Amino acid sequence: MSRMERASNLRLIALASVVAIFALIPLAAAIAGPPSGRERGLLDRLPLLGTEEPSDAPAPEPDDTRQTASCGPRLTSPDGLRAQTCTISEDGDTWARTYYRNATGHELSGVLTLMRPDGRTVQVDCPIAAHQRTGSCETPHERTVPDAYAAVAEIATKDADRLLLRAGSGH
Repeated sequence: MSRMERASNLRLIALASVVAIFALIPLAAAIAGPPSGRERGLLDRLPLLGTEEPSDAPAPEPDDTRQTASCGPRLTSPDGLRAQTCTISEDGDTWARTYYRNATGHELSGVLTLMRPDGRTVQVDCPIAAHQRTGSCETPHERTVPDAYAAVAEIATKDADRLLLRAGSGH
């Protein structure tokens, strides 16, 4: 076997080895299963600001009421304000909630609006203190009417001179 043939064979073996390794990685990951032994449900994975990690409490019984949430994206303004808005339904009631973190160093003014499918709206003022602590604001709970709800939070300077962020629930 000549020197050229050996070099060619060596390159072919190296290429085949690399392909085999890349083909086995997904298989190894599938066999390993989810990390840390605990799968998280859809609501556990929602990126809500101001919420705690899910607890290891037992799952509710089938006849218990369940809370559902429809949340928009977590948004960040150039000024250092973060917010996320959700519509939440539980036990025949629906309401809106916005989670925020104010890193602007200034007091801000917010308005949270829940838009019902029948055209009515529910609005609350959300004063936001001038500190970086995470907070939330929510509308009163309303009896749910059929169809989708939507919510929007608008956060502006304290004198409402300049809108800093508008975060919607995604509906």
